Amino acid sequence: MQAAIRPDASPDDIVQPGHIFPLMAQNGGTLMRAGHTEAGCDLARLAGLSPASVICEILKDNGEMARLPDLIPFAAEHGLKIGTITDLIQYRSSTESLVKRATERDIETAHGRFRLVAYTETAGGQTHLALVRGNISPRDEVLVRVHEPVSLIDVLDTSATSHSWNLNDAMAEIARNGCGVVVLLHRPETAAELLERARPQDERGGPAKIVLRNYGIGAQILRDLGVKKMRVMAQPLRMPSMAGFDLEVTGYLQPPGKKV
Repeated sequence: MQAAIRPDASPDDIVQPGHIFPLMAQNGGTLMRAGHTEAGCDLARLAGLSPASVICEILKDNGEMARLPDLIPFAAEHGLKIGTITDLIQYRSSTESLVKRATERDIETAHGRFRLVAYTETAGGQTHLALVRGNISPRDEVLVRVHEPVSLIDVLDTSATSHSWNLNDAMAEIARNGCGVVVLLHRPETAAELLERARPQDERGGPAKIVLRNYGIGAQILRDLGVKKMRVMAQPLRMPSMAGFDLEVTGYLQPPGKKV
């Protein structure tokens, strides 16, 4: 363990393959990714120790992984403390944020006036954008579209089908509703990725796998904008640990013509 977490550690310091599998947590911890790897490192850092930990799965008698309802009596039986990733996110997000509001202004779009708010991501240095329509109140249900990754093609092709909602249709729906937020999460687009998006639909590869854990930046942006209750413009998805960011998903909205 000590060899693996040294600042100058290399793969040669760990016996591979072995009984311990090294994992690397994302910068920003659970505020970036709601994973057990990040949670273990967060707990160590909050205790004033090196951000490293050993994590393991507890199995039930039938060999299946124990979930929270199984772990609560297990912890009571063995005198163990128990906490959830949601608890950890809620604690950290009460005093920390990985995004900083950098600048904002009103812009005119094809769908009317939106408030453009730019955020700087402190962990990765990326810049993300939010398009806000109307007055956002924590008491009201707000239409929300989190768009990732954003490609130049998303802006040019108003009939794009690579996302459940394309950018044009999402902005039009929010404009009709009079209130809502589109969050544009920037990820670097390589030349190869741009070329792939430029190809005709039948020549492209399969759709990218949706990763549900990597939503912490979008959640913090929505929280900063005052969103509390949100109706997500997307296919119904299980979104872990949203309560940690004090956000509530009240439902999902599909594009016209698509069935839930």
